[in-house]
Amino acid sequence: MNDSLKHPAMRWLVLLAGGIALLAGNMYIISFASILTDIAGDLGIDIGTATNFMSMFMLAASISMIAGGMLCDRFGILFVLMLAGLFASGGALLMPWLGYQYSTALLARIFEGIGTGFAFCLMSPIMATWFPQKEQGIAAGLLGTATALGALIGYPLSSGIYAATGSWQEMSAWISIIGWAGVMLVLILMAIPKPALPSKAAAKEVPSSGDGFKRQLAEPMTWICTLVVFFAAWQLQTIYNITPTYLAAKSPLGLGLGFMGASKLMLGVSMAGVLAPIVSGIIQDKVFKRKARPFMFIGFALCCIFMYPLLIPVIIENHALLLVSIILAGTGVAVLYAALPLFVSLNYPLQVIGKVFGLIFGLGAFGGAIGLFAAGAAVDAKGNYHLAITLISLAALTGFICVLFLRRWRHSN
Repeated sequence: MNDSLKHPAMRWLVLLAGGIALLAGNMYIISFASILTDIAGDLGIDIGTATNFMSMFMLAASISMIAGGMLCDRFGILFVLMLAGLFASGGALLMPWLGYQYSTALLARIFEGIGTGFAFCLMSPIMATWFPQKEQGIAAGLLGTATALGALIGYPLSSGIYAATGSWQEMSAWISIIGWAGVMLVLILMAIPKPALPSKAAAKEVPSSGDGFKRQLAEPMTWICTLVVFFAAWQLQTIYNITPTYLAAKSPLGLGLGFMGASKLMLGVSMAGVLAPIVSGIIQDKVFKRKARPFMFIGFALCCIFMYPLLIPVIIENHALLLVSIILAGTGVAVLYAALPLFVSLNYPLQVIGKVFGLIFGLGAFGGAIGLFAAGAAVDAKGNYHLAITLISLAALTGFICVLFLRRWRHSN
């Protein structure tokens, strides 16, 4: 029997539930990006402090990814998916009550970050547990597409609701509806009988020794992969969250396009993010198979080369060139986040996939938080986004160099 036929059709519903959780989490963080200056004014804080709504979100997500990976191995994917929805959508829903003071609004954002971290820690476990190896590339691509859809939907939806209501707190509550729909799907999946999974049967035939996770910690690959994810997270969070504010903010701080103008430009990035993971996933399954590094190189190269032109006058003054540059940088992020979970799912044993993925992506996600902290500090120091944009390109270059050292070592599978 074909290997893919042995895997139950329910795998696509689990993938859908994971995709909705990723979509919602990315939508929540991005919903603030293009209106950050307005939020700062409403709460009476400076723009550097307002950046904490992004950086603290990512810090909470980083920690919860590590915890979520451990919970996944112990209690299962669906349990952690439920936690993801309750925390992330709960934080968004509470914003009309908690969002009128900086400290309580930040607390709600931390709840959103915790839930988003729980969702992200499931990417490799879903692929490795529910999908045959020859479908894992497309599964990774679809999860990457779901993440990008968060931006594609989040930018115009949050901007439109904010424009209609005049309240970013109410906007946060309204967009949580998508996340709550995902919670309902997870409840249904938890209630129905679970089919036997070939991946778990195979794992029982070759049981992991008691020190399986410790053995993975001793592998240089694990820590190099964590470093690669660190710089990928830097790209993801800064390109999607710093760029809109740079585009929207008035000169000399930014380009002065306004939040609606920034949202329109970032829509192109989001559309590229939707298509690129699917295309790269198909190519991955058909051409590269167990080799995920080629798309890591491509992703970092695109981010490095096409972010810096956002500071060049001839690009800034031509909106078509500006859009092309932003789209190509966003495409780089999209293919990175299709390739990285796939690399983990292909190279680590199922018994510890949750812990390993949670550790690698949890520690690596600090790159997103540090990138946002660095961007905020750079804006405070320089009074504009020039240094912050430059740091994005330099981080991408560093990530590209790190991939050169990423190899499969002993006990990788």
